[in-house]
Amino acid sequence: MAPSPEENDDGVLAKAGRAIGQGLWMLIPVLSFGTLAFVPAAQAYWRARTTGWLLTAAVLALMSVAVVVMFIVDADGSVAGIPWILDMIGGVSAAAAGRKIVFDRPKPQIDPAVKQVLHDRMRRQQARGIVERDPAMALELGIGRPDTRREYADGGLMDLNNVTAAGIVHFLGWRPDVADTFVAERDARHGYTSLTEIGALSGVDPKLLETHSDRIVLLPFQGGKGTVR
Repeated sequence: MAPSPEENDDGVLAKAGRAIGQGLWMLIPVLSFGTLAFVPAAQAYWRARTTGWLLTAAVLALMSVAVVVMFIVDADGSVAGIPWILDMIGGVSAAAAGRKIVFDRPKPQIDPAVKQVLHDRMRRQQARGIVERDPAMALELGIGRPDTRREYADGGLMDLNNVTAAGIVHFLGWRPDVADTFVAERDARHGYTSLTEIGALSGVDPKLLETHSDRIVLLPFQGGKGTVR
């Protein structure tokens, strides 16, 4: 669904607000007349925790203190003028360099195992779509047939109408005797039309089918003539 014009406007305003906020943050050294020139560098250090940012924040803090003291001692500011300008320039430069460190939020790292599960789910959903729309293509792609050589990744689907008993044992973990009995009954009936039918007629424990229901598909029975690559 496309975002509404109001949502687009809110997004633009949010981006504009963030840009203005970051711009003002970068100008802290100028807006504070150099007294807070070290603040952006200190925040960058707090995020990055590196020696370089620690030294930068420390140097700018010492410069800010020195400038304030020099202004107090030198009433007309003739001596403190140049260090004061350098302090503000250094503070703004540090803010520009540390802006991304302070404001950019790192994307959370997804555990590789979780990422793989999510990927497989997506592939199963896509493969099921092909099964529903074009069963012939699904057979040609080898969807649900991990026991054959194929190039299409279906996320671990199992075509119980055509997969071999050995494939059921290996990929679903069924006992060999259960898989052999199921395949013999299936072939005698020329396949099944639904999981309900399998549960009612095959003798397989419905709980076992339910455990793997997210991975099971039923393509037209091929009688051993399924595509093998």
